Amino acid sequence: MFPDLTSPDLTTVSKAPYNIIDQAAQWIPVAKNTRLAARLWRPDITDAVPVVIEIIPYRRQDGTLPVDERIHPYWAGHGVAALRVDLRGCGDSDGILKDEYLKLEQDDAIAIIEWAAQQPWCNGSVGMTGLSWGGFASLQVAARRPKSLKAIISIGATVDRYNDDIHYKNGCLLNENFGWGTSLTAFTTRPPDPLTVGKKWRSIWLNRLENLNFFAANWFKHQTRDAYWEHGSICENFDDIKIPVMIVSGWNDLYVNALPALMDNIKGHCHSVCGPWAHHFPHLGTPGPSYDYLGASLAWWHQWLGNDQIAPQAKKTHLTFIKESADPKPFDLSVAGRWIESQTWPPSIKIKHKYLSKDSLTDKVVNPSPIQIHSPVETGVEAGEWIPHCSGSEISGCQKSIDAQSTCFDSDILEKHIDVFGRPEITIFLRSNAPTGNLIVRLCDVSPSGSSELVSIGVLNLTHRNGNKFPKLMPIGETQSLAIKLDNTGHRFLPGQKIRIALSTAYWPFVWPAVDNPTLTLAEKPACLSLPTLVNLEEKDVQPNPPVAPPISAITQKRKPDSNRDVEYDFNEEKVKLKIKDDLGELLYHKHNLVTSAIKHEYYEISNNAPLSSMAKISWNFEYSRDNWMTRTITETIMTSDEKYYYLKAKVRAYENEKNIFEKSFKHKINRVNGKPCY
Repeated sequence: MFPDLTSPDLTTVSKAPYNIIDQAAQWIPVAKNTRLAARLWRPDITDAVPVVIEIIPYRRQDGTLPVDERIHPYWAGHGVAALRVDLRGCGDSDGILKDEYLKLEQDDAIAIIEWAAQQPWCNGSVGMTGLSWGGFASLQVAARRPKSLKAIISIGATVDRYNDDIHYKNGCLLNENFGWGTSLTAFTTRPPDPLTVGKKWRSIWLNRLENLNFFAANWFKHQTRDAYWEHGSICENFDDIKIPVMIVSGWNDLYVNALPALMDNIKGHCHSVCGPWAHHFPHLGTPGPSYDYLGASLAWWHQWLGNDQIAPQAKKTHLTFIKESADPKPFDLSVAGRWIESQTWPPSIKIKHKYLSKDSLTDKVVNPSPIQIHSPVETGVEAGEWIPHCSGSEISGCQKSIDAQSTCFDSDILEKHIDVFGRPEITIFLRSNAPTGNLIVRLCDVSPSGSSELVSIGVLNLTHRNGNKFPKLMPIGETQSLAIKLDNTGHRFLPGQKIRIALSTAYWPFVWPAVDNPTLTLAEKPACLSLPTLVNLEEKDVQPNPPVAPPISAITQKRKPDSNRDVEYDFNEEKVKLKIKDDLGELLYHKHNLVTSAIKHEYYEISNNAPLSSMAKISWNFEYSRDNWMTRTITETIMTSDEKYYYLKAKVRAYENEKNIFEKSFKHKINRVNGKPCY
């Protein structure tokens, strides 16, 4: 889940201007009888310095320690203190975690910011940062405007919790709504460390287990874009953010749409960075090439948190990697392309229109013949993960097998390169033979050899064609107008390549099947693909400094991490099965002699021509030990559905020295129309 990879061009640096004070357990009061545990790095100097805060639920003592130690000590050694905080109810902190991004979480963050600003070693200026959860939190807290928060860096985050997170996307239920719900539940079962909290560790652990939530159940109850998702979605009012924002993501990450959204809409200073990497910090992530993220972030903190702040003339700047056409190789650690940067926004864009014809993409406005779109329910099984964390099988590979199950439209062979930069959009008219269903649109780059590379994707629950608040069934046989935005992308189609649009009614298990898997028919009206293409009037090619990082943490792998991903076509049972094993290994942390082990199993199956047969099973096994102390938790979940309901089951077991000390089960039956639970 949190790979500490070394990007191919990373250099390890051990020296820094200042020695570092490393405080493993800093307790911060946030409310009456509630303290959060933190690790503090700060330069060993008498001058007051800025501080940057990262608040996440992933355990500073072990879960993110290998990543933390390749970021925060660098800042501290260069004059910016860093405070890595365990979220309420996680790691060694007090309290109970009840859900994502609650107001209480923001209140805790504001309390920590003001506490930090008042410390004698702090100059009163605070920054906030984080990847994923921490990136979300940074944006959300910035919108609350605590007085001491002066700037943020948000990595792999979103401004729209409904459409651009792992729960729903344009009304489509994402499998990660269940998968992440399982993982977050499993993460929350882990005990605090006795070395930090002392003898009360067991009572804290049991209290967490007794108050444990199966987080996914609540998310299934909110299937439309209601007030639940509006909370924490910065797009509801971009003007709430008044401080400078650096927004960072990678083209192999789900969270790419926040970049143009923030650059277009916030009025203050915003710097956007996007490279080819997956869901990870840029200097550690793959595929590369990367850039000197730590150097750039340090300059950002000094600029906005230092005592002599000088605002740059340009309010909107960006550094972007434009990938080039290539045969998709998910395990490659680096890809071809070029970096561009600009001091102006929006970029110089020209919209290039292409139209879907009988068997091609053409520059001419045409009315397509009544072409049908209908895919097997297992279409997409070989696609990888919605949120890859690194190079490997999680990244989407060649799309040929998925294209074969889709309705495809190819352009002529390109004579000149085309730089697509932004969010492609398709407008289309079609009829359906069923009241529900999904439509998936993929933009692909097809080589002369026939390989097909995924460039961007867009999805639509057809009942959400008029918006995400009030779904409406498709009228059978009546022509409907649809507009689907694909995800933000930066890609150069080289001469000799073809542009492909692939349409399918399934993308399993990324997208959970609708009740129906319809046959859709293109109406005889123009269907248009709009491609934002870069004119390059303002942008210039650059070669950023390569990445650096502090040394790798002192960790011994007692069992090496391993990952397996297998697709099985069972012709006897007429089923397709996907089996995934992620063994994160058994690790000994030398810093405090903690030994951890984590293994995740995922299993998905679906029967031919039966969208309601989809099933998902996920389990986590965590073990923690030191000397004679040993704990283990097992979390097992299963999801099925029928025409009316989603069925969720979960079971949690906890062991101390192999003795079963706790069990808890969850069972939810949730109406798949309005999200109301049925018991």
